Amino acid sequence: MSDIHLAETDPPREERFSPAEARALRRARHGLFIDEVGSDEHGSAVRVRFGPKTGYAGSVSLPGGRRIIVHPKARVHSLPELLTLAYRTLAPPPSSGVATVETTTPSEWLLVQLAREVHELLGRGLRNGYVERRERLPFVRGRTRPVLNPAQLPFLDCEYADFIVDTPENRLLRGVLELLAPAVRNRAVRRLYDDALSFLLNVEPVLPSLAQFDRISLTRLNRHYLPSLRLARLALEGAGVVDSAGSSTAPSYFVLMWQIWENAVAAALRDAQILDVLEKPRYGSAFVHEQGQPNVSVTLEPDLVLGRRLSPRMVIDLKWAPVLLPNRHGGLRLRNSHLYQMATYVTALDCDGLLLYPLMDDAVNATYVFNGHRVTVRTVDLGQTGLTDLRNAAADIAAAL
Repeated sequence: MSDIHLAETDPPREERFSPAEARALRRARHGLFIDEVGSDEHGSAVRVRFGPKTGYAGSVSLPGGRRIIVHPKARVHSLPELLTLAYRTLAPPPSSGVATVETTTPSEWLLVQLAREVHELLGRGLRNGYVERRERLPFVRGRTRPVLNPAQLPFLDCEYADFIVDTPENRLLRGVLELLAPAVRNRAVRRLYDDALSFLLNVEPVLPSLAQFDRISLTRLNRHYLPSLRLARLALEGAGVVDSAGSSTAPSYFVLMWQIWENAVAAALRDAQILDVLEKPRYGSAFVHEQGQPNVSVTLEPDLVLGRRLSPRMVIDLKWAPVLLPNRHGGLRLRNSHLYQMATYVTALDCDGLLLYPLMDDAVNATYVFNGHRVTVRTVDLGQTGLTDLRNAAADIAAAL
């Protein structure tokens, strides 16, 4: 059966799926709207109404090889290539029987990329950390707890901190790799998974959860884990390795495109040698309460600020939407609400501003002057090979600073 292709903005549609396919679809609810309408009288097929959730793109593989693929509303030459930039990881290998970044699907890209990123991490060395342990020992180690049962002597109840590789971040990586391993079909990628897991044998296996990712604190000592943890979390969000009936499926893989867009632009600006790229800085002093109740604080939070926080050189707001809208006269106009938002930013931060959009319909590159500050509205064509237009836009921004 052929793959099902949807656009990010398509309305829901109804299709017939096998019971195994319907079970696999349930795991894609984070990126797809799923409504099981009913089944035929023999139970051999399930009617499902499904469609993309707002802002999501990606794919889910179903038992039997069929896929549902949701394409971004902006033309993107290679979604995996954009993801590689957004997640600051190395590109997948071009040979050795592994899919390249130009030909791989998002779910295949995730399996390959996570394996390679963990190998990069292993090359730098797994991080050891102090882990609290409690153990009955025949000698004193750390703190001892009172022995309430004399029959336990001469063993003592000891609590101590051990400097070992069994840290929360290593446990999560092992848990996610073991969860995804059954979905790996490519032999070369499977070897990468087996090799990575062999280095994690001394790490306690855990059933990973998103809450465990939230509890990990990144410091200068473990910040090199960030790319691996980002990919592992992404994999966990869509993991559908074995369903309740025991049939294997590949993981579903859906990403919020506006978030990928923001991360990719920030990464491109850093690649253009812009040193101070602040993501989502918060400014709470622009609006000062004078009188009346309630006294609620108002905070400005632009997407990107270039330069020092208190003396920025440019503020950038990123929009995952068409830059132009039809006006009442049958022509086109810029989005007023976006311009008003940028006008607030440039006035409050006393710097120039840039509204950056992915190219969806018409190309725009126009500059206005507002209250003594330049406000530029520009589109970027993500459909070019190698994200050339995004790289050129980043270079132009760097030259303008």
